[in-house]
Amino acid sequence: MNKKITLSTLFFFLVLTILTVPALAISYAETETVDVGTATSIATAQPTEEATPTVTPTPTVTPTPTETQEYLIRIGNYMFIPVGDKVIKVGDTVKWRNFEDTKQSRYLVNENGIWEEEQYLPYMRSVSYTFNETGVYTFYLKGRDEKKMNITVVSVPISSPAQPLTLYEVLGAINATGTTFKATSIDNPAVLYYDLEDRDGYGSITFPLYDNLSIPYGKLNYTTIPWGNYIGWGGSKYAVIYSSSSEWIITKKLVDEDQDDDYLLRVGESLFLPGGWSIKPLEIDVNESEACMSISKDGVEVDSKFVTLGVYFINATYLGGPQESEIMNFTVETVFAGFNTNLVKINNIDLISKDILEIKNNDTNLYDGYVIKTSNNQINILNDIDIPLSKGNAKNIISDLFSVRVNEAGDMAGLIKKITEPGIYDIVGATNASTGTMLKAMSADNPAVLYYDLEDKVGYESIRLPFYSNLSVPVGEMNYTTIPWGQNIAWGSSKYAVVYSTASEWIITKKLIDEDSNDDYFLRVGNTLVLPGGWSITALEIDVDGSEVWMSISKDGEEVDNEVVTEGGYFIYKTDLGGPQESEVMNFTVETVFAGMNCNIVKINNMDLISTDVLDLVNNDATLYDGYIVKTYPDQLSLINNDDIELSKGNVINIIGDLFALKVNEAGNLGALVKEVEVDEYVSLIKYILKDGKILEGDGYQINNYFVEVSDIILFSGDLMPEVTIYQLNSDGSYDELTTSTTLVDDKRRVKYQNGLIEILVQEKNLTSQYTIVDITASGFTVEYKKYVSGGVSNAQYYTSGHSPYSYTMTLLQGWNLVSTPIIPDYPDVDTIFGSNEDVLIPVYTWSTTNKQYYEVSEIELGKGYWVLALNDTQVIFSGTPYFG
Repeated sequence: MNKKITLSTLFFFLVLTILTVPALAISYAETETVDVGTATSIATAQPTEEATPTVTPTPTVTPTPTETQEYLIRIGNYMFIPVGDKVIKVGDTVKWRNFEDTKQSRYLVNENGIWEEEQYLPYMRSVSYTFNETGVYTFYLKGRDEKKMNITVVSVPISSPAQPLTLYEVLGAINATGTTFKATSIDNPAVLYYDLEDRDGYGSITFPLYDNLSIPYGKLNYTTIPWGNYIGWGGSKYAVIYSSSSEWIITKKLVDEDQDDDYLLRVGESLFLPGGWSIKPLEIDVNESEACMSISKDGVEVDSKFVTLGVYFINATYLGGPQESEIMNFTVETVFAGFNTNLVKINNIDLISKDILEIKNNDTNLYDGYVIKTSNNQINILNDIDIPLSKGNAKNIISDLFSVRVNEAGDMAGLIKKITEPGIYDIVGATNASTGTMLKAMSADNPAVLYYDLEDKVGYESIRLPFYSNLSVPVGEMNYTTIPWGQNIAWGSSKYAVVYSTASEWIITKKLIDEDSNDDYFLRVGNTLVLPGGWSITALEIDVDGSEVWMSISKDGEEVDNEVVTEGGYFIYKTDLGGPQESEVMNFTVETVFAGMNCNIVKINNMDLISTDVLDLVNNDATLYDGYIVKTYPDQLSLINNDDIELSKGNVINIIGDLFALKVNEAGNLGALVKEVEVDEYVSLIKYILKDGKILEGDGYQINNYFVEVSDIILFSGDLMPEVTIYQLNSDGSYDELTTSTTLVDDKRRVKYQNGLIEILVQEKNLTSQYTIVDITASGFTVEYKKYVSGGVSNAQYYTSGHSPYSYTMTLLQGWNLVSTPIIPDYPDVDTIFGSNEDVLIPVYTWSTTNKQYYEVSEIELGKGYWVLALNDTQVIFSGTPYFG
């Protein structure tokens, strides 16, 4: 028999609940840690050239403008809560409120001068500030100035595509020789374009580096000289469409292959190329030895024609030159008709971009702050304003053609190349183009392939070998030398720690992590931070009263040490690695421990980690590296070849085991020291689990410049089925719907969008008559912005089966409110009902009559009482179904 809930029953429950609220209020003020909408920015990688075309049908949705937000920072226990720095947008507001349980007043101080004086905050009083300019703003509490909070204000709106994250940074040239910085294509091919095969590339950049870190007007000079119909531009190859003394038109070379680069395509299968281009064989005629080939740009066919075997497919158009320019050409080498599959083999693909760069003499608009100088045989770019650099930062120059990084001391700069998408890259660091028959490289001259630390200005590796016409390096003529500094030494372009050294033996081991106080990690108690080499750190338990934390470290899943560390103290793990005493394998600082109502957090930094796999180097040892002999000295290590080293045209061979690699061009007249770099996608500790909860009709989740919208479709059974649409958000505020695929996994639908390495999955988890629960996961790029958006892209507002237009207005007064609901909420989860109201502080609590304590709730139910904390008088409105007993 159904039992009626009477008003007297509900009133009795509410009275019972209110009797114990003071304990909750005290506990809450002491331990609140929940962040109210703080934006986060993690440095992603968005490729600049897509390997797969993006299908962009005309969008049918209307974009909603980016809204400013207000963030709450609590002051409690003489600290800011939540701990850590913040990233917000221009126009956002931050409110600081004093929640000290001791009811003491606090003084809020800003180092940037946004207020004329420090802000006085008595208990429960607040102060707000709206940030209208970009920058880094530093705050602290008077008397606790060692605990500072930085708020970074960025101009990129949430709806704009995220800026590429630098997944890997190549240091290509430094100013080790004095105040003048100079780099050239031949000497610094890692950052300026140089073609090993054709021995072409004639770029150079020079500028002074003064103590004030400012490049004066007219002192930066970038010069590039063409060869044939090509020219280097930054670190890339461009095609010259037109040139005169007063104007040049150039465009980027997207694909530049030869007959050795083959592709075997099935009829109907597309080969995706950079820039949104693709090639597809439509049909073949074996008797006529020809194939009908189609090329497309961004999913739209541009050209199609029959091509005879051995003949080029050529597509040309006007790009501003005196005649049409060949955009794409390739050779159809073979056609083959099989029983089930028809195949076409193509090669020799050549492709340029249709997006031209028009360069005019004396133009100051192409690159802001720079003036163009053109002549018949070269292009120059000069700065027409002073260029300020800053300590410890990288700055793009000439827009983003180049990047210059200055060390923290401000006494050295390096020209760097940023890699923003995963892949395997061959970094060319040194050639014999300018040295003749001898290939020589040193850390300070060739930091792309030999170890050099820009911060500490250390790294003393060198390698020398002859480059003869027979491509053979005789015994004893290759020499690798490395010199230590302090307790460190470079080895094969990596940093190693010296465990032990004498004239006859050295023991060294690889440095896995070498960080400082700026490299912070926040660990929840019970969570594990995974480190290189199979190491990990786990926070086991904290004691806030004693400002201590119990930390554990593991190797390959097995605990090796645990200890209790006081706030501000070091965790140090030592073991015997063969030296005269135990070596520090791992150490880090426990900066902060903090207990919250939902989770306990530990902040650590200053991490240092070495490998326990040592390298034992003994004088005259010829077994460590086959074909090489070790030479040890009190102050250096050397390796010399005791066999001939045989090189070969067009190939890369490893030397000294796999410490280094040497590449020879096809002609056999040029050698280069190269370094293979495998750049992985960014991986977070929780592998991009972005949302595991209720996604309501028309609602969704924004991930960088992607938006996942989930709408409900009513089935004949009355149940709901999620309709998933994935959009790409453009910088102008428009939306492009992306093509997705749908599969069944354990009878539940999985919707997937994939573009190269980028993948977004939406997996059903639970379906009811009122809501849908899904998991949204993403991989292949770094998540910089994550934001739940109510109403979705289309801002849809409608009802489905089981939903009713009845609504209830809940009035809340400033402070704690004991509330209940007279209707059955359509969407009962707390985030949906209260999450959009910035005056309501989540979580929401109820009382357990069984356990005799308060606990957080995730949903609001009919017939129960709840405690809700309001920062100001406000109202909350939600829809639902009336209860008729």
